[in-house]
Amino acid sequence: MLRSEKNDITIREMMKDSTATGAILKANEPWREAKAKLYYDFLHSTQAHLSEAQIFDTIADFIQNCTDTLEIMRGMQSKVESTEIAEEEISLESERNTWRLIYCLYQNRISSANLSTRMEHDNQTSNNYISEKDVIENLYKTESYIREYQLIIDWLEKNALDQADRHSTIELFTDKTVAWENTIHQLQNRSLGIAFSSSRPLVSSLDPDAPIREGKPLHDLDREDDARLEKRMFIEVRCGRLQKAQALAMHCGQPWRAACLLGWIPNHDPNYINPLTDTKLPIEGNPNRSLWKVCAWELSQDKRVGVFYRAIYASLCGNVQLLLQIASSWQDALWAYMKTLLDIKVESELRATMAKIYTIMPEEYWKNEITLEDAFKELHASKNPMIRGQSNKPDHLIQKYIILDQIPKLMTEIESMLDVGVCDSQFLRFLAHLILFFRQIGKCTKSKVENKVLLAYVRVLIEMGDPTLIAFYTATLPQEEQVTNYASYLEDVKEYEQRKKCLRAAEDANLNVEAITKLVVENIRKKDVEVDSTDLKGTITHSDMEKINALDWLIFYQSQREEALWQTNALIRYFLTNEKIDAARKAFNKIPSDSIESVMAEYPSMECTITNLTITNNLSKKAAASIREYLCYKTYLDAQEGFGEWFSHYHHGKPTPLEELSTYATFTEKVAYDHRKAQYNVELDRWKSTMQHHTKAVKQLLFNVLLFPDGGWLVDSRSSNDEPCTPENELRDHQMEKLRELCIPKVTLLLHSVMSEMNEHAGCIQLADVLASEQYQLYKVFPKGRLREVFKKICESSLILMDQKKDAWGYSK
Repeated sequence: MLRSEKNDITIREMMKDSTATGAILKANEPWREAKAKLYYDFLHSTQAHLSEAQIFDTIADFIQNCTDTLEIMRGMQSKVESTEIAEEEISLESERNTWRLIYCLYQNRISSANLSTRMEHDNQTSNNYISEKDVIENLYKTESYIREYQLIIDWLEKNALDQADRHSTIELFTDKTVAWENTIHQLQNRSLGIAFSSSRPLVSSLDPDAPIREGKPLHDLDREDDARLEKRMFIEVRCGRLQKAQALAMHCGQPWRAACLLGWIPNHDPNYINPLTDTKLPIEGNPNRSLWKVCAWELSQDKRVGVFYRAIYASLCGNVQLLLQIASSWQDALWAYMKTLLDIKVESELRATMAKIYTIMPEEYWKNEITLEDAFKELHASKNPMIRGQSNKPDHLIQKYIILDQIPKLMTEIESMLDVGVCDSQFLRFLAHLILFFRQIGKCTKSKVENKVLLAYVRVLIEMGDPTLIAFYTATLPQEEQVTNYASYLEDVKEYEQRKKCLRAAEDANLNVEAITKLVVENIRKKDVEVDSTDLKGTITHSDMEKINALDWLIFYQSQREEALWQTNALIRYFLTNEKIDAARKAFNKIPSDSIESVMAEYPSMECTITNLTITNNLSKKAAASIREYLCYKTYLDAQEGFGEWFSHYHHGKPTPLEELSTYATFTEKVAYDHRKAQYNVELDRWKSTMQHHTKAVKQLLFNVLLFPDGGWLVDSRSSNDEPCTPENELRDHQMEKLRELCIPKVTLLLHSVMSEMNEHAGCIQLADVLASEQYQLYKVFPKGRLREVFKKICESSLILMDQKKDAWGYSK
């Protein structure tokens, strides 16, 4: 069919072959690295053209990326025989072909409305002469589906050309001389015995029709040459190079073959519109085109002619049945249907428009007119098992629905591919970018399937571990899935610098970084909880350290200090519940010292001083609760640390008493003993003085827990009591209540132990008043057994006081 010279959409310009620009990577398997580089190439191409107007620049880059990688892979395959490389090459080539198809079809579809308006204006002319060429050109301009048919044909021919050029071999027909030279030689030397003579009677004439007219063959060697020539000519026609086929016939001394292939050209007389009246231009095309077409049909049906030569004419006259007979692939069969559909559409338009008598085409010709959708049904039901099998391959199914512009059905098919599990990582890359293309041109139809594809691709990228790739494509997911999936990825990132890189990538992709880091910490904190409970009491496990180090995610941003306090408090609750004081201290120390000031600085009406740190009326409820709880843990951990120091100094810092001096000691030994005793007394006095200081300090720290202001230790301030009741708040309240029941009795016993060991039994009796005080109501926190234990020890202190000649409350009698 005629291709309009003014047609803005020419597949030849869209699909110009390009040489590889990437250098072959030096590695054990460079083709794998070249393939892996596609992930980055497609990312860069997508980022380079973000506006809707640049979408086809992006597709052009995709085509180039695939072409460059194919060149590298083919270079590797020529050096190393590998079935895997061959399969990957076929897959990538098919992807490249699909991007080509998308480029040309959707550019035509998007621009069709504007194109039609412009063409209507251009067609306004006062010239009454209309030629066959004009009719066809106008058909191409006004009918988008006709242009699409031509674009699909051009696409199929370009794909075939790539294959032919890559697999071409040197074929010898004859030198550039006369045709059928072996037949001529034998006819001219009948009386002489010649080598390689034909065993059968040859034709007596050498005109092109002689073999058929006389029913006699050419020389065997000439027949072989003709068979090769005809096959090669058909290959050139299949590749869209009709002129190359004609040149090949001329080269082999058979100009009639070249001339016969010109009969399809539409007739046109340019002199009707020629501004130069004194110059006559040659008439174009064939005025008897319809007669030629009928003859071509008859020739394509004549089994006396070689099948490939018949196929050439079948492609020019719409004989789809013969083309299907020699089709060896899905693309060949689709090309046969597309050539036929376009041929019939053009022929119908000519006969309906032109005021001239045309030779009647055979009825079978018109029966070949089917819809494009029916053509694909025929491919799926093809008698050729290879074509039938290829029709169900994922790449051809995608190409089919793109050609039919049936995006909802395409989405359904893609979902089926995902569910069946036929999508490898590279195919998911292709599908993800296909989805992004449809979104950019407004062709979104099934967001659920689209998100499913993008999520599958993100998970592939997570396995690769590059945050730039992961963040960019995670940003294409719905908001909630962005947070959950990027957080899931960050859970396994341990190195500080890598964490910074991941957060930077998330910022660049406009992800909700604060929500992500919060979820990372929560996810890690909730992992392996049951496993940890079986560990040795107080032992810091690897899982504990993972939870503690996860808090670093909330330290990167000053704006997240409030959340950092909240999450740290939750982790400390977990550790204290499991009696892991050291782990709780490590978690506490993760928070920078200026965090409380940073949180309070966000509330300008609140003066930030140590005095009002627990007065949180001007803060948000969450901030107030976080700060108060954090200070409660500081008080408790300081008390535990203070008691540890006191205990260590009491049991390990006390000077070792001297052994009794022997009764039979000499004078020198007595002098030495007196010296050691004097030194011991000095050290003992120093130890007692230090113990007094430690005792005073540790008593203060322990009492700070028991007498924590504004409601008590681990009790939210009254202003926070009206917080909304959420599962998270309910769990927090329950945990804090349990911790009060666990820690306050423990602190009470520690305080009694300190005072008892330091012989401050009167203070032990006063401790009973503190526990019984209605102001603090600490007695409500104690389980009955623990309260009985505490008061039993207080009773023991009371007995000791009475042994010291004091009353039961420690007062002198």
